[in-house]
Amino acid sequence: MGIYLKGAAFITRYHGRHTFVPWSRPVDRDSLFDLASLTKPLATALAVALLMERGQLELKHNLGDFWDGLPPDKAQITVENLLTHTSGLAAWMAIYERLPAKKGRERGSRLDEACRIILGEPLCTKPGKATRYSDLGFMLLGRVVELVSKKGLWSLVKEEIYSPLGLSKISVAQEHPSNRQVFVPSGYCPIRNRVSWGEVNDLNAWAIGELPGHAGLFSNLEDVLSLVSAISEAYSWDKDNDFPIDCGTIRHFLSFRSEIEGNNWALGFDRPAPRDSTCGRFFSKRSVGHLGYTGTSFWIDLEAGLCVVFLCARTFPFDSPGSRKKMKAFRRLLHDEVRRALAI
Repeated sequence: MGIYLKGAAFITRYHGRHTFVPWSRPVDRDSLFDLASLTKPLATALAVALLMERGQLELKHNLGDFWDGLPPDKAQITVENLLTHTSGLAAWMAIYERLPAKKGRERGSRLDEACRIILGEPLCTKPGKATRYSDLGFMLLGRVVELVSKKGLWSLVKEEIYSPLGLSKISVAQEHPSNRQVFVPSGYCPIRNRVSWGEVNDLNAWAIGELPGHAGLFSNLEDVLSLVSAISEAYSWDKDNDFPIDCGTIRHFLSFRSEIEGNNWALGFDRPAPRDSTCGRFFSKRSVGHLGYTGTSFWIDLEAGLCVVFLCARTFPFDSPGSRKKMKAFRRLLHDEVRRALAI
């Protein structure tokens, strides 16, 4: 767990081991966790913000601007729809079953192929009419970033955002092919018939490769906390600081309110749920964050200048409805106790 309070020091605490056996490696500052859907705000949304700042991308741009021959309903899906999960796309589909198996040590992204599969499927609702959290939307958004920037999503965020901030541990699995020991295993995968160790847990991200937009990032605790706190600081400044994206753009992304009834999303970032939010009872309404399926999360209280990052492997050794329920309750308790301890 990591905590940052504006004007105070970073606090990091490590507990447990990589697995349940007593000779397993202890969790420490070098341990890399599968961040799962934290990839959405901390990579894809930031990449979109960077391109918007440069005038290369706008919220009103739609999929018809990037793919020819789309039916009208899909062509009108906007970047804003994708960021706020109002595209009408399904939440998920087993794309990995429809991509041809990679041969030998073949690497590289097959995001373009995945997007063509997604765009060939019917929508669940008309764009802009309802909120449906969607991995598929962020895969399309990842590809849009690539088409606009002429770079892979991973190359863009690594070179233009992470490296300028001095973040060297945040990465994709392919960057550490010979040092699997630093990865915390994320659980047994019955499709791959092995434990996901040094490879992404999400099957679609695994099949596509590199960084598809919805999942794929790995990091240690300190780099996630440094990135999240830098976002918080950029939001609170009245002028540009050292963050690679200007403060006005960050403020726009974190404070954005959709006009669609019932939508609670900022641009790529979640907000506290009206009831039983995972950030507990004491984070303000001016908070943003995100959860990851593997047990990761971050929350930023923009009013208090407080950031809380929690990384674990909830899905190890097996995922289950029971572990999901316990994790939700634990997250609420964790954030409540942090606020009590800090007396803010």
